[in-house]
Amino acid sequence: MDIGNVGSNGQNPSGFGALGQSDMDKSDFMKLLLAQLSNQDPTSPLENQDFAAQLAQFSSLEQLSSIDGNIKQGIEIDLILTQAINNTLAATVIGKDVTAVGDTVSFNSDDSADIPFRLSRFAENVEVTITDSAGNVVNTLKAKSLGKGDQSLEWDGKNEHGETVPEDSYHFSVKATSASGENIPTMSLIRGPVSAVRYDNGMAVLVIGEHEVSFSSVLEIGMFDDS
Repeated sequence: MDIGNVGSNGQNPSGFGALGQSDMDKSDFMKLLLAQLSNQDPTSPLENQDFAAQLAQFSSLEQLSSIDGNIKQGIEIDLILTQAINNTLAATVIGKDVTAVGDTVSFNSDDSADIPFRLSRFAENVEVTITDSAGNVVNTLKAKSLGKGDQSLEWDGKNEHGETVPEDSYHFSVKATSASGENIPTMSLIRGPVSAVRYDNGMAVLVIGEHEVSFSSVLEIGMFDDS
């Protein structure tokens, strides 16, 4: 007899809803089993082999639940350890030159802004679109024949009309294509010396100029050269 039908007429006794296997614990199983035994058809009692099969089924479910719980616990421990290690290492990068994933650039009227990015392979055409905080296009920088790896374009802080934009932080996106027009994967970067480290909900955040990046987004760490 299937444990899904606890009564001889195929109906669950009052007070017992349908339970999925993943939601059944020891208490639920015993309640259903007792209800099944008390409501079974006397002319067709539960066979010993059926009873044993249902016990074995519950045992398997309990073991799977235990394994799942251990896996989840292990993942949580790994995450905590990783976070602790990252937070410890983060303090050691103050004063170091860091390259991280990011898509913001700051413009200071006293100097031009360097916009770094990474190409997965040689690109015939590259376009860097700069936008303001409202998403409006400020300017588009173009370059040709750039090789695989880290590249950068210099922005003089002017918009499409040749006017100098206000000092602020801007976003940028990179589009690269081959000679045939095929899109080439790119990665927008932030590069600069780390001036401070702060912690947000226990997670290390690096301060690079006017920008902040999570420690987990760091790609490279090197010695800062201000020459």
